[in-house]
Amino acid sequence: MKNKHSWQLWFFSILGLILAALTIYISFSLYKNSYFDSLNTILTFSIGILSLIISAVALFVALVTYSSIDSVNVISSMEGNVLCNENYNAEYSFLVGKYKDCHTQEQLEQAMFDNLYHNLRKHSKTCMQFTDCLQDILDHILWYAYIDMKSDAYQQHIGKMIKIIDKRYENFNAISNGNQYLLKEHIKLIKNVLNYQSVVHKGGAISHNKEMLNIRGRMLQNSVSKTIYYDYLGLEYHKKALSLLRKLIGFEQEEFLQRNMEQIRDFSYSEEQRRELYLYLDKAREAFEQAELASAEDILWKGYISFNKSRIDLLKAVIENRFDGEWDSSIRAAIAARYTVLKLFSPKENPSFLHIEFEKEYHYANALLLSLQAYRRQDLPQVKAEAQRILQEIPANTDPNAGIYKRTRTYLDDVLSVEL
Repeated sequence: MKNKHSWQLWFFSILGLILAALTIYISFSLYKNSYFDSLNTILTFSIGILSLIISAVALFVALVTYSSIDSVNVISSMEGNVLCNENYNAEYSFLVGKYKDCHTQEQLEQAMFDNLYHNLRKHSKTCMQFTDCLQDILDHILWYAYIDMKSDAYQQHIGKMIKIIDKRYENFNAISNGNQYLLKEHIKLIKNVLNYQSVVHKGGAISHNKEMLNIRGRMLQNSVSKTIYYDYLGLEYHKKALSLLRKLIGFEQEEFLQRNMEQIRDFSYSEEQRRELYLYLDKAREAFEQAELASAEDILWKGYISFNKSRIDLLKAVIENRFDGEWDSSIRAAIAARYTVLKLFSPKENPSFLHIEFEKEYHYANALLLSLQAYRRQDLPQVKAEAQRILQEIPANTDPNAGIYKRTRTYLDDVLSVEL
């Protein structure tokens, strides 16, 4: 934009000089004998022409400057942008329907990339449009957990998206410093969540990561942005607690397997170990509670957040070996929330990849409840029968990663192995 106006300024300035020179030449040719008969007349004429040129150039510069400022204001304006809308909520029913024809993991990934990348390239020319694009990514970011993050296609897609996001941010940051913090924190949020998902997806350890703590979460006003921030902040603390437990006890696989829960219960924690462990667990629960407040009317996110919070309650119940009913109500609330998601977004026919993942999430929550019931030997014959029923109903392994599918089967198999 700046180069365009500079080119126009030079063009019209040169054009003005040419016209002035042409005017002087024609004037001399027509009136040289009758008018330019003295030095004073020539000087008066020259000064008049020079004044005309200066006035014309000044007028053009003023017009170009006004146009430039107006263009900058339009591009950098963020008044009423979506990222500052506290009452914003995503159209999840529309988004789920949008990907109803995606029946494989690869199809979902390609469709989301085509949609998000197209918007970034074609519809992010102004700050207002750019905020809409960032919000669109945040609305989809939950489903990137279902994508194969180890694939070359994913790495290529995410690399392209991050590159254009960074480029747009640099351009807008140069125009308007007042908006840089709002954009910067949301971009950090997107990058950190994708990084968290990628590390967990690949089985890596994140016990020392502090990505979410590096985000100024209190600056986030949008309800979806706050929900994502606090949920992943809670997950970060939860992973720190698990990392500490694994380091102390040395168990592997899922923490709520029967043998692991027995080890967690029976371990003799020192005062310092217990203090650090409860620091992470309490911080995680606080973050999930904040996420619940931000997503009070968000049906889809409620299913994920309530489940994450219930895992904290279950873990504390096992550590303390105290089951006072809170753990049961917590996990049942999560199951109910996931059941709501499953039924509200249930297709009439031919379920999509997303619908199958929602069903797996629901069965996963049920498997966790059965695992705790088996651990406590509550109605064990009935618990085993329910585990067998879910194993027969659980959707087939349709995705290469199959994280939810494998964890659910692991818990159910473990329940069935408990002796009566």
